[in-house]
Amino acid sequence: MSRFFWKERRSDKRLKDAVLAKEIPRDDDRRGPAPPPPRTAHAPGVSVHRFGDEAAPNCRRINSGEEAGDFLEGNKGTAVALLLLQGHLEGAQGVLSGGDVLVSTASELQALRNPGVEPALLTFVEISSKVPVRTHHIRRDGLTGTAVPGITGLRTLARLPEVGLAVLRLGPPPGARWVFKGVTAIAVFSGRLAAFDGDDVKEIRALSFARVADPTATLYLEAGNDSALAVAFAADSFVAALS
Repeated sequence: MSRFFWKERRSDKRLKDAVLAKEIPRDDDRRGPAPPPPRTAHAPGVSVHRFGDEAAPNCRRINSGEEAGDFLEGNKGTAVALLLLQGHLEGAQGVLSGGDVLVSTASELQALRNPGVEPALLTFVEISSKVPVRTHHIRRDGLTGTAVPGITGLRTLARLPEVGLAVLRLGPPPGARWVFKGVTAIAVFSGRLAAFDGDDVKEIRALSFARVADPTATLYLEAGNDSALAVAFAADSFVAALS
């Protein structure tokens, strides 16, 4: 083998290595601002429910003309975040559509109305707050949210430290794999997500939502296709990274 041929092969290999090194992201690029949190010994406890499942925890229907306060009976004055799954609701903040979130007090939510023939369906979380709660209408497609640096397909629609809540939008990049701590509920509006609940893989399809029993456990999520779009509730101190 001639020296020229050997040098040429080495040159080709170096060029190929340089191209691969450029195309493959480094760990710190791939994992966003921080490495993924370690896997916890306990599973997050993910339960998946279809929209309209009346047996699902903290899920209610509001029929046309029915007051939203009905489903919060006994909790008046408590701060609540409502995630509208389907249908429409009208209130002082305007019209809520599927994927919108309203943060307010139960007493202020008395004025919400469902103007449609079909019942509105929503899920909610109660918020422990020692400060007065200002009403927030967070639109699924609103432009007020911010991208999470270094993490593909994740956007913080709102972060409300005064009530300990963050609202996240996930998707739509296909194959994105996220690692979370602090997520409590995820509603999928299109496509599908896979949630890794310990050794079990639970699929969250479009028009389904998941409850996370233990948000302190590490939760792995993967976008199943390029149309995946979900809205999630999380603690304002949530941890997120790419897997």
